[in-house]
Amino acid sequence: PHTTPPHLACCIMTDPGSAEGNSIRVAVRVRPPNAREIELGSAEVLECSETMVEVMTGSSDDKSYSYDRVFSLGETQEAVFNAIGARLVENALSAYNGCIFAYGQTGSGKSHSMVGNVASAAEKGVLPRACVQLFELLSCRQGNFQATVFGSYFEIYGEKLFDLLSGGRDVRGELQVRVHPQFGAIVPGLTECPVQSADEALELLDFGAKRRAVAA
Repeated sequence: PHTTPPHLACCIMTDPGSAEGNSIRVAVRVRPPNAREIELGSAEVLECSETMVEVMTGSSDDKSYSYDRVFSLGETQEAVFNAIGARLVENALSAYNGCIFAYGQTGSGKSHSMVGNVASAAEKGVLPRACVQLFELLSCRQGNFQATVFGSYFEIYGEKLFDLLSGGRDVRGELQVRVHPQFGAIVPGLTECPVQSADEALELLDFGAKRRAVAA
């Protein structure tokens, strides 16, 4: 098991198409000091390498944590996407399912890493960058290749599943995750919207994000 210090946000990536033969990889990203920590003058105690975080307390309680990838304070949104998101999109076009599971304490930077500022070229996160890359890759396909893209967006909050594209929580119905023998995990009744471009995908992302529960 991987233990995550409170100042880190963690991503677990499942990638059956991994060339390295390892379908699960774990990465962490160090967040900058928050306002309270700055006000208190808290010292920085982390030392990071590409695959390890060391918590330096100046005592015998120093600890180190190893991961497949560590993103330090200086790493950009683009670097995060290139390391954990780009290959998932590429493998999706080869019929491999992929997943990024981001977790961490409230305020640890999950939403920033995964969504970020969609309107900013530098600060947009993994999801909007994945939308752009998907349609760029589709446009490069030649021959008789055809693809139809659908977008869905849901959250699990309070042990209930909410369809964020349904127009409101009152019309979500009783949605549950099921396992299909051919397609794997599915959610029957979940809204699926046809998407023709990256801009349309980003509009859906924004629409659903505004309907998320507070602190979800």
